[in-house]
Amino acid sequence: MLRVRLEYVHPWTNHAGMYLARKRGLYAQYGLDVEFTSTDTERGDVPACLERGEVDIALVRLNQLLAHQNGANKLTSFAVMNQSQIGGIITNKNTGITRFKDLEGKRVVIPMGVKRLYTELQQAVAADGGDFSKLITIDPGPWEPDIRAVERGMCDAFINVAWWEPYQGSLPFDQVVVLPFDSIGVAPHHSYYVCARQEMIERNPQLIRNFASATVKGYELAGKDPQAGVDALQNTLCHISPEALRASLDEVIPSWYDKNGRWGTADMALVENYTRWMGENGHLSVPLDCALKSLESGCVTNEYLPE
Repeated sequence: MLRVRLEYVHPWTNHAGMYLARKRGLYAQYGLDVEFTSTDTERGDVPACLERGEVDIALVRLNQLLAHQNGANKLTSFAVMNQSQIGGIITNKNTGITRFKDLEGKRVVIPMGVKRLYTELQQAVAADGGDFSKLITIDPGPWEPDIRAVERGMCDAFINVAWWEPYQGSLPFDQVVVLPFDSIGVAPHHSYYVCARQEMIERNPQLIRNFASATVKGYELAGKDPQAGVDALQNTLCHISPEALRASLDEVIPSWYDKNGRWGTADMALVENYTRWMGENGHLSVPLDCALKSLESGCVTNEYLPE
C-alpha cells in the first residue's frame, strides 16, 4: 500500500488526475496500490505526518517543505501540483465587487487569520490603487468560508481557493466573481508540492519515478477528458453535485500544465522568487539563507518526472 496524504481535509478537483490515474489502472501498471487519505488533523500537519512515516507521499506548501529539511527524514519535492497559486478573492455580482480596489469599505474574511494572506491582500489592493486600511477584515477562526457566506450576508467577500469554494453556493455559477492574486501579479507561486522523505527516495527511486509517471498520465487524461475526471471523483465526493465538480474542474485544469503542456514541472526561478517574497514579508518558517541553501541542495527537483 502506497499512502498518499492530500493537503486538505477532503479531496477536491485538483486531485482529479490522481484519482483518474488510479481508476484507469495507471498506478497498478507499476505495481502500485495507492490509497489517498485526508487524515485526522489532530495527528499534526501534513508534512509532520509524512516525516513521521505515517504516509509515503504528501502534498505540502513550500513553506512547510522548507521547515522540514533537518534530520534523517527531511522532505523532498519531486513534482508540483499547479503552475499558479490557488488563492484569490471570491464574491458574487450582487456585491458590486469587480476588482481589488472595490474591496474598500467591504467586509472581507481572511481564513484562519493567515498572515501571508493579509500581506497578499494588502499588496493586491495597493497594486489596484486602493487603500487597504478601508477594508473591514474578518478573522473567522478555524472556519473556512465558501460562497454561501456571501449569499447569506455574513461577509461581502472572502479569500479561499479560486477553483473550489466559488461553486458551493445556490446561485448560478455565472454570478460568481473571482479575483485571483495571480491576476494582479502578487506573490506568484506553485500551490502545492508533491513530496516524499529523502531517505525513501534514495532507497527506492524507481517507485517515485513510477508514481510520477502514472500521475503525469492521469493529469494528461483528465485535461483531455474532464468528464472522466469528474467520474473518477464522484463516488468520493458524493455530496458534491456533478455540475459543481465540472465547473470547478474546468477552472482548475489550466493551472496544471507548464508552457510545454506538462504536469508537475517546478519552475525553479518561481520557487526562489516566492521564497524570497516570503522572507522579505516575514512569512518564512526558517531564516531566508537557510531556505535558499535548501533549494540549492535540491529539496525541490524535477529529476524524477518522466522525460
